[in-house]
Amino acid sequence: MRTIPDPLHAPHVPAEQEVRYYMRTPAVTLNIAAPLSDALALMREHDVRRLPVVVDTGELRGMITQGDIRGADVMRIAGLDPLDIAHALRQVKVYEVMTEDPIAIVPETGLREAALLMIENKIGGLPVVDEQNRVVGIITESDLFETLVQQLDTRDPLYG
Repeated sequence: MRTIPDPLHAPHVPAEQEVRYYMRTPAVTLNIAAPLSDALALMREHDVRRLPVVVDTGELRGMITQGDIRGADVMRIAGLDPLDIAHALRQVKVYEVMTEDPIAIVPETGLREAALLMIENKIGGLPVVDEQNRVVGIITESDLFETLVQQLDTRDPLYG
């Protein structure tokens, strides 16, 4: 797991620009040994496109996205029986398709740094972890867009 940035060596950002105030918490997480069917059900239930994958202690081990599971839709379109697809999703475990060693950030990370990490790595969200690498939240592109809109609304009388 790569936690970026190290809060001891990161440039200081104003407290009001720290991720901690904009991340979604608690993050919806998934156990590393869960079947893909559980991942898909959690994503649908919580209307999210990505889930941090954890071990029993809550420590981050990976990320799984809708794209990782998208093969199920391909199977359906190809004409496979929905019961066969459901059976297949119960047989494959999350750890078999997740992204291992995801980039993670700490609550003190600045919004700008989080946005740059997403842009540079072409990812749509970052898990936020504590000192023990336990997931405490997640920040996504949508969260950053909402923050941008709020800041524009308060700064520009044409938008507010």
